[in-house]
Amino acid sequence: MARLLLVRGSQAVISLLALLLLVFTLVRLTGDPAYFYLPPEANRQQVEFVREQLGMNQPVPLQFVTYVAAVARGDLGISFKGRTLGTKVTDLVAQRVPNTLIMGSSALVLILAVGIPLGVYAGYWRGGKVDRLSRFFSALGTSVPSFWFGLLLILVFSVWMRILPSGGFSSPAHLILPAITLAIGAIAGLTRLLRSNMVEVMGADYIGFHRIKGMSERRILWKHGLRNAGLTTLTFMGVVTAGLITGSVLVETVFVWPGTGRLLIESIEIRDFPVVQGLILLYGAVYIGVNLLVDVLYTVLNPRLRTA
Repeated sequence: MARLLLVRGSQAVISLLALLLLVFTLVRLTGDPAYFYLPPEANRQQVEFVREQLGMNQPVPLQFVTYVAAVARGDLGISFKGRTLGTKVTDLVAQRVPNTLIMGSSALVLILAVGIPLGVYAGYWRGGKVDRLSRFFSALGTSVPSFWFGLLLILVFSVWMRILPSGGFSSPAHLILPAITLAIGAIAGLTRLLRSNMVEVMGADYIGFHRIKGMSERRILWKHGLRNAGLTTLTFMGVVTAGLITGSVLVETVFVWPGTGRLLIESIEIRDFPVVQGLILLYGAVYIGVNLLVDVLYTVLNPRLRTA
């Protein structure tokens, strides 16, 4: 276990450094932010002054080394937009993270509450009505883009029926449509994967042995069937959990949700490099951290991997 953590931890650090270098380089290919914060008639001296104020007058390699050293100290820099006020990137991100977590956790509850029962019963009653419904829903959920589905929900429930708000964040009702939109694709994926695993597991010899012993079908289904079928979905759920935080950019934009995804879009539009870099680094850390946790849990739950 210690060796696994050491290897995965080293890979995580290298991955984060590679991601940081890539983002640091790409954002600077979008243009000089000094021109964005100045009027078109600004002269060269004004441009150089703003570049110096933004810390963009140094060579790019030196900027990168300075930035990495600051990140190692937990400092993500100062926002270009709020530089005159000394607004820290960490403060901006900290203001938006709770909103993203609220929507992501709500979507996760929906995924587990709908995806697990639907996938389990679809695999158990293979070829039945529940199975056909789950396959139709899975095909629809994985093929429809989340932002299009969100717009459709707004059209139906906000414009036509007028029972739910179309955007914003001021009451629990504002959470319903974004959470459903964010969860729909993951529910479809979990249902399809769990159904496939349940079909295989329920046909195994040990399931027949439990039936011969007189064990109830409910206990066979949920204790032995789901335990073995659910193990292989652990990696999928790890990716889904990370994606609920990092993949909410479009959903937050559609529903005007004040989370990190919307902050990222706003920062890209005004070339606020420190905020963009900080958010991408956060997203990368979440993905890598969740995958590391999944690897550890998979090893703990599967004894064969501990002896490999």
